[in-house]
Amino acid sequence: MVSRNVMPDLPSGTTRSSMLSDKVAIAIDLGGTNLRVALVNEAGKLSHWKRHNPPGRKQSIIDMMVQLVAEAARLAESEHLAIVGVGISTGGRVDFKSGTIVDSTTLIPDWKDVHIKDIVEESINIPTVVDNDGNCSAVAERVFGKGKSAQNFISIALGTGIGGGIYVDGRILRGENNYAAEIGHVTVNAEGPRCSCGGRGCVEMYASGSGLVRWAKEEYPMLVREIVGSEVSAKAIAGLARSGNIQALELLARSGRMLGAATAGWVNIFNPSLIVLSGSLIGLGDPYFKEFRETLVSRAIRPTADNLKIEFSDLRNEAGIIGAAALVFEFLRENHTRV
Repeated sequence: MVSRNVMPDLPSGTTRSSMLSDKVAIAIDLGGTNLRVALVNEAGKLSHWKRHNPPGRKQSIIDMMVQLVAEAARLAESEHLAIVGVGISTGGRVDFKSGTIVDSTTLIPDWKDVHIKDIVEESINIPTVVDNDGNCSAVAERVFGKGKSAQNFISIALGTGIGGGIYVDGRILRGENNYAAEIGHVTVNAEGPRCSCGGRGCVEMYASGSGLVRWAKEEYPMLVREIVGSEVSAKAIAGLARSGNIQALELLARSGRMLGAATAGWVNIFNPSLIVLSGSLIGLGDPYFKEFRETLVSRAIRPTADNLKIEFSDLRNEAGIIGAAALVFEFLRENHTRV
């Protein structure tokens, strides 16, 4: 387990020791590659950022989360900041009302049947809110980002996997059991490879970070051999594309087209005014996103596509953790809690 007690690439205006408000939420963001923690104030500003490699087992993840929350609480108290709650953004299907991770894909192994809200509240005695990472990214966009003025929009978080959140008429779409908007698991190839969710041919298998690596290893062996001195990754593939590698350019274009085709289906169903893209894959650049845009616009039904805006998030790779904190402040407002 590697801990990197640093603040890489934080949004502008973020500082380590100063906050714009004396009220803060402790925010946790768990994905397939990183477990991150920060203090976040009511303006969405982060401080005391830490990032870890998540452990491979459920109990180890739980123990690390509880430890990180306790450390963040002590740090906030030492700086005389009022802790109003804990917000947890996590991959997997989350029962929002009970704060339970019901199930997850193999990108976070063994991460199911976890009553994380109860565990944190019993361990630390701080009110806790838990939601799916895609929903948290969408909430962050609605409160602090490009979605502030949009009543109907789709947030797409591109990382190790693909997450998403959908706002309809100003409210986040949760579905019957809060499992709506699993947009990474829409099928784009009925005969495609087995996905981490158990299905086949999901868009995540082609257009996510893990999907790009899989595709490269299976169909582009010469490209893989070009990657020297580092692991095969989306970042390494994008680096080769920038240097003009034909196979890297082709792979990114094919991947972008897959995402565009899937997104066109979501646009035809939900008729959003805006698509917001966030996450670590934003740096893939034109070879990926040019094909994504062109495929989306050409396949979405007119006139739905004519007025559709497609924008990159200003929150970059921090949308999930900021959204987790935003849920805490939203919960407090709805329940008229005073701190």
